[in-house]
Amino acid sequence: MTSGNERASALQSSAHQAELRGRTRLGLQVGLGLGVLTAIEFVIAVSIEDPLVWLLPFMLAKGWLILDYFMHVRDVSGEGGH
Repeated sequence: MTSGNERASALQSSAHQAELRGRTRLGLQVGLGLGVLTAIEFVIAVSIEDPLVWLLPFMLAKGWLILDYFMHVRDVSGEGGH
């Protein structure tokens, strides 16, 4: 028979593993999204003369993904802390 502490520890471990899997999946999705946006940017850049206007939405989307996921801008509070 298992004790209450062992069951609680197993639940915490399971929850931690689920959170880790979720974060890993999100990281892979962000990486894939950045790759797709980069491929689209490349096609536009080599296909269109003066492609800046066409590239801006993709550059902004990539910048937002990087700021949000890798730099955690959403988590930064107003008073100079992490």
